[in-house]
Amino acid sequence: MSSVEASKQAVWDYFEKMRTGESGTADLFTEDVTWWVPPSLPLAGTYEGREAVVSMMAQGIHLYDMGTPMQVEVLEMVAEPDRVCVQLVIRARTAKGEDYENHYHFAFRLREGKICAVREYVDTLYAQRKLFD
Repeated sequence: MSSVEASKQAVWDYFEKMRTGESGTADLFTEDVTWWVPPSLPLAGTYEGREAVVSMMAQGIHLYDMGTPMQVEVLEMVAEPDRVCVQLVIRARTAKGEDYENHYHFAFRLREGKICAVREYVDTLYAQRKLFD
């Protein structure tokens, strides 16, 4: 498998674990991973280190009804050996019982087959209204 394909597979693995709620997501990250969330969301900021990123993700997962399967539709995935950019749509049910459908762009950086940095772009107004208000 080429390094491009391996990088894409690491990102696919992340989204599959996120979608199913499967444990082991932390194993896909380097110890020094960073994750940036847009400044207009309540979870905004740059999270540094595996523990901080996993903690942020745990806060985010409680915004959804995990009894209803989350759907992740990848629209496009473009990769270089150490970078993967993904456009996707996440469909889910919120913890408040409402339908959720938002468009995302994730920019991943990888090092030695693990995710070392993520920048998350999303319709923040829609997310705020559906998930946080």
